[in-house]
Amino acid sequence: MADLNESQAEPAKLDPSDPLDRIAMEALGEERAQEQADADFIDPPQPPGIDPAQTWGQIPFMFGKVLSMAMPELAGVYTEEKCYQWGVGMAAVSEKYGWDAGEVIGRFGPEIALAVASVPLVVPTYQAIKARREEKEREKAPPRQEKDITPSTDHPMSQAPGGFVDPE
Repeated sequence: MADLNESQAEPAKLDPSDPLDRIAMEALGEERAQEQADADFIDPPQPPGIDPAQTWGQIPFMFGKVLSMAMPELAGVYTEEKCYQWGVGMAAVSEKYGWDAGEVIGRFGPEIALAVASVPLVVPTYQAIKARREEKEREKAPPRQEKDITPSTDHPMSQAPGGFVDPE
C-alpha cells in the first residue's frame, strides 16, 4: 500500500545544483526516453508529412517526361502543378480503395526506369524508319505533271475586253 501512495504522490522537487539530484534527473530522463522508445516500438509513429497527392502526382509527371522526349509539344501538358492536381484526385481514390503510391512506384519503378532509358534509343530509331519509308514512297510515286497555266489564244481571257473583235 505504501507503493501505491508513493506512485500517486507528487514527485519531489530536484535541485540542479545538488550532485545527487542531477544524477536523479539524468536517470529520470533516461527512464522517460526508454519508455518512449518502448511505446514507439509497440506503436510506431507515423512518418513525417508525406503528401499522398504529391507521391501520386509523380507517376504522371515521370510519364510526361518520357512522352515529352518523343513529343516535345507535350512538355507544357505534364507540368508539376497539373500532375499534382491529378495526384490530389488520385489520392482520394487511393484512400478509398486502400492503395499506396509508394508501393505502386516501388513495384513498377524498374519498368519506369527502363522506359526512361529506352526513349533516347527508340525515338531516333522511329524517326529514321519513318524518314526512310517516306523517301521510298516518294521514289515509288509517279512524277507530278506540271500543268501549263498560260492562257491560249482561243481562251476567253486572251480576247480583248468587251468581247469586241478587231476587223481585219
